[in-house]
Amino acid sequence: METRYNLAEATRLLPLLRAISGEIDERRRERRELTKTLDELQASNTPEGLGDCIADLESELFRNREATNQALAEFEHLGLTVLRSSPLTIHIPGRTQRGPMVFCWQAGEDQIAHGHMIGEEDDPRRPLRVVPANESADRNPGKDAAA
Repeated sequence: METRYNLAEATRLLPLLRAISGEIDERRRERRELTKTLDELQASNTPEGLGDCIADLESELFRNREATNQALAEFEHLGLTVLRSSPLTIHIPGRTQRGPMVFCWQAGEDQIAHGHMIGEEDDPRRPLRVVPANESADRNPGKDAAA
């Protein structure tokens, strides 16, 4: 059975999402630097030790790709979907008073403020309409705050 988060539960995931996202960003920066250095070495005419340096850099790039893939797999382990990697956009299976939906979070956002209806995940994301928690509790005790 697929896990679905209400908005409060999805919001509690944000520190973890930010940490994983930060790791992916760091790997991306590292990969750019390694690739630049590798390109410079491959273009140089100095053969002394060059093969070893290139092999070391290629090995480091492989480790970087593996670490990035592992970080992305952490999202999947939580039942989340990576829609795209730039900007890193995560779909969180959600539920609201109206039924199932998908919350949408992009790296750098402070909160989960967008979503999609089921079946519309490839469409542009829309702002969530949120009922204040105390107002929602007065009308529907025990129900989710998102509308």
